[in-house]
Amino acid sequence: MTSEVLPYRLGQAFGKTEKLNSEKIIAGLFQSGVFVSKYPLRANLMLTPLPVAGVPVQVVFTASTRKFKRAVDRNFVKRRLREVYRKNKLPLYEALERKGLTLAVAIMYVGAELPTMPQLEKAYLILLKKMFDVLELSNAPEKE
Repeated sequence: MTSEVLPYRLGQAFGKTEKLNSEKIIAGLFQSGVFVSKYPLRANLMLTPLPVAGVPVQVVFTASTRKFKRAVDRNFVKRRLREVYRKNKLPLYEALERKGLTLAVAIMYVGAELPTMPQLEKAYLILLKKMFDVLELSNAPEKE
């Protein structure tokens, strides 16, 4: 990963610029984005220009209020999702950088029980492979 692509300190961190805040993009994610899933995770993907330059992916994490009544549990699940994403984001960054694309992602936890880190990491890695398949099928030409 080159330092021109990633802003300072974003190598293994999950910074403010990587969080998806745009209501317009989030609405588009859930209306017209494609989704991939691997229980207990589901990811909505949408190739779109992002409001922050230099960051190829912006992500939002969700956990269902219906399945986790207590905010403590929802926050626990989202914290674990962020950690798994943070540890395994570089391959996604590199793939998008090679194609010259920017991506908005919503990662949802759809399970009913509190997850363990190994379970989440295993599911996320499979989900990541499915995300790569979807990106390979996109008809956007590669930029060189």
